[in-house]
Amino acid sequence: MKETEFIEDKIVDIFTKHTDFEEITPDEYAAFSYPKHIKIMNFKTRLFRIHDYGHLMTLLTDTRLGMQLLTCSFTPSEGKSVPYLLIDVMLMKKKRMIFVEYYDRTRSRMSQPLLDRVYQKYADLPDHDEKLAWYISERTDYSLIKDIPGDMDKTTLAHVAVDSVRSYKVAAFSVSSMRDNLIGLYEFRQRMIDEGNPSSSVLKKVFGKEGYELFFTSCVMPGKPESKKETTI
Repeated sequence: MKETEFIEDKIVDIFTKHTDFEEITPDEYAAFSYPKHIKIMNFKTRLFRIHDYGHLMTLLTDTRLGMQLLTCSFTPSEGKSVPYLLIDVMLMKKKRMIFVEYYDRTRSRMSQPLLDRVYQKYADLPDHDEKLAWYISERTDYSLIKDIPGDMDKTTLAHVAVDSVRSYKVAAFSVSSMRDNLIGLYEFRQRMIDEGNPSSSVLKKVFGKEGYELFFTSCVMPGKPESKKETTI
């Protein structure tokens, strides 16, 4: 089993355990490639609906160049008062990176001591040097954008992912839901579509512009915007 597959299995198991969930992966997105016939990049998608939270999507990418990628998108589409969480893992021959990105567009912007505790635990890992992008300033202070040095225990990367997901799950299932939270969540989703994100250029090549938007709204960040007045679910 590849390392990204192992991490994906751990993340799915942790976040769905003891919940009422179902896997709802659309057949057309379960497996696809780019280019279609040469298959330099191969993708596998899994989508879960989780009662009292929302959706979890995982996207595994393997390339002929030896790069492994894992993206996990946690969308609180039932209005939970927690940030949207995006985890990206990238493995290459000499590079290992993990991005644990929190985007808080909830109405209350509650403090998240559990998530901050994980940040403090791994804060000393080397920061990854990113190119400037609009979404960087939208992240919370407890996001982890880290390189894993080659001389470090290889299990460190998995530990960062697992600790982050475990703490996020506790935070998510410890708070109430408000429909007003969905307004900011889906405004952010539209910005991700319109202004771009790290995966948008590749996925637009795979699906085309309209197909990419459909994939994003049905798999990456599913759900519908809310326009009603604040209501506790």
